[in-house]
Amino acid sequence: MHAAKLRTELVDPKVLNGQGDKGKSDELMRHVATLFALTATHCTEEQIETYSTVMHRLADLVGVETRSFAAQKLSHLENAPQEIIRRFAFDVISVADPVLRHSPVLTDEDLVKISDVKGETHMVSICMRKSLSCVVTDVLIRSQHGSVLIKLAANKGADISQVGLNILRNSAANDQSLFQELSLREREQVASGPETAKQPEVKSIIDLPVLWQQIAPLIQESMYDLSRHSYLARYQFDSSLAKADRFSKQGLLENGILRQFANNDQFADLVCGIALLSGFPHQIVARMMSSLNWDQVLCLFKLLGLPERVVQEILECGPWMLCLSRNQCTAVIARYRQLTVDAAQSEAVLWSQNGLLLD
Repeated sequence: MHAAKLRTELVDPKVLNGQGDKGKSDELMRHVATLFALTATHCTEEQIETYSTVMHRLADLVGVETRSFAAQKLSHLENAPQEIIRRFAFDVISVADPVLRHSPVLTDEDLVKISDVKGETHMVSICMRKSLSCVVTDVLIRSQHGSVLIKLAANKGADISQVGLNILRNSAANDQSLFQELSLREREQVASGPETAKQPEVKSIIDLPVLWQQIAPLIQESMYDLSRHSYLARYQFDSSLAKADRFSKQGLLENGILRQFANNDQFADLVCGIALLSGFPHQIVARMMSSLNWDQVLCLFKLLGLPERVVQEILECGPWMLCLSRNQCTAVIARYRQLTVDAAQSEAVLWSQNGLLLD
């Protein structure tokens, strides 16, 4: 059933206006949240907006237990309505916890606002996310809440700035649990070798949008049609383009968002984010990122200045996650580590002469 029919076929206007029985409001919220979770991947923007309106109205009428149920249903959905996810994120912790831990809809800006407004329990839930940028971790660390610092130190997917790390070290002097987590974190980082993410990022001197204009005449028209591609045809890139564009306009489309997309296996969002950053069409980026021609796509990543850690997480997303063994992933990362910006630029110059290998 389409969301556009919700108001007439599922929703009694009296319930939405708070005039009906409270039990009916709770029952309706559970039904609507469940229905959306089942159909989300096929919903249009208009249908999502309808779901959003209905659930937002109901959230003001139902009890905590029902809001918690709805939050659980929506927490992992990459196209969950932003307004209702933000509404849940600022709710009591039993409602907020699943979206704070998992929702890919929440931006760094959202997480910072929640950290500023809400208390320690909400911050602890944020610390449990698969990836966190320094923008967020700096705010969490400044709270000086012991439980927040411990969970953050234990989260290997959390980027911590040098300033933040210094604060953690100072706090660890008086907190044995924090000292243990921080020591373990630092030992694992030493064991894994130098963190490329902490090295200065060297951006390409090549103007990538201009480079694309030189490459475009060499690309066959059929390469823009993803509908017959065995893997890429399953994705709805239009909605992902709109999402990436929103992040870009807010100034949030950067490594932290790319990591979030990769960690949540949001391959279409990741492709569109890289497309906007590079100026290459998303169809071409999608083909490059589903190809086993590693050198080509690694050169693009190097020209974008992506840290090694981000590239490693990208390799665990989408088609590569399905076809790469651990040893192959290690080999690709070793290749990226050795690749210099100068070498990537030299390879890119050849793209403008010979085109790209996209099959």
